[in-house]
Amino acid sequence: MGLLSAHEAIVWWEFQHGFSTSEIASEYEKPSRSRPDYVMDLLRKELLAKYGEEGLERELEKLDEKLDRDKFTDTAYVSRVLNRARSKIEKDLREHARAHRLDIESVQDYKGLLRGFDYQANTEVYIVFTMKLGVVVWYKHDSYAGKLCPECPKEEECRETLNTIMREYDIDLRPDQEALYMTEQSIAIFNKLAAKEVARYKRQE
Repeated sequence: MGLLSAHEAIVWWEFQHGFSTSEIASEYEKPSRSRPDYVMDLLRKELLAKYGEEGLERELEKLDEKLDRDKFTDTAYVSRVLNRARSKIEKDLREHARAHRLDIESVQDYKGLLRGFDYQANTEVYIVFTMKLGVVVWYKHDSYAGKLCPECPKEEECRETLNTIMREYDIDLRPDQEALYMTEQSIAIFNKLAAKEVARYKRQE
């Protein structure tokens, strides 16, 4: 997880899956509402790597107690948590853009997305925050050393990256987009993320 705290990660996940801050608070008032499995699994793996099998259960109990104390039922608290997450993510995206010497074209911190341009490589670059993989830096490209996706040694890595982005940001592709090579499919994914209507800006019906 790295960048985000446990409560920031939970709020970020819920926000990216269609819940406004007030809706998150309302959902967590329900006794039956459980924390997202995806986030909790990442937190468990993080604790396992840090404390080992011997300390895992103890740290999970501490985490549960801490999350139980957090006021997920308070809209103002959820809003503050989301804003902290957004601030951290924007800072990290910009730092990666500077490290890669990119010209920044746009930053959508509430979507975890930065678009930039690398004038040396003469190509567009997409930087995306993920909880599972950290920050992903994706250069728009047509091939890898002349090799298309089925022959590319990076195919499995790219597939995991794009699948992670789609899962964390709740993005679906049309059948024709699913059939594209990942070099083209990736652009469809980033465009969908950029155009995605986030919960806090949804019109009330």
